Amino acid sequence: MAYKILIIDDDTELLRMLKKYFEIKKYEIITAENGLEGLNKIKLKPDIILLDVNMPDIDGIEVCRRIRDKVTCPVLFLTARVEEQDVVNGLSSGGDDYILKPFSLKEFDARITAHLKREVRRREKTECCFQGELSIDYKAKTVQIHAEYLELTRLEYEILEFLAMNPGMVF
Repeated sequence: MAYKILIIDDDTELLRMLKKYFEIKKYEIITAENGLEGLNKIKLKPDIILLDVNMPDIDGIEVCRRIRDKVTCPVLFLTARVEEQDVVNGLSSGGDDYILKPFSLKEFDARITAHLKREVRRREKTECCFQGELSIDYKAKTVQIHAEYLELTRLEYEILEFLAMNPGMVF
């Protein structure tokens, strides 16, 4: 099964280049040249979304905010904006990664592959136990300590799940 990548960017040259590159790698590519078109193509259920920050009408940050509760796939921002606050805004809006233009295609491909593999692991894993005291049920989205369920908000659970899925990594 080929992974489906939705690329939303108003730079038609970049869209064409990424489409050609990832089709050679056997990905199914869906493109959108603006935020509105991208919002409409979310229904095609991509496995990963590559999203430009700077677009007319609806920028990438707003697109991400609108879709984040509706899609679980990774969202990777592509941008030339390098300020720390821009990165913070992108990740706070629900983005999973922030990639600066210009970028190396090899590194970019490796990041996409890593995110897709992490999604496969997340879907396949049903429970994760640590020290026998903490267990996370990824399907039920519940957390237990000493067989006692924790009351977590959606955001608290997502942060805990993300950290558990990336052991040993510093964020």
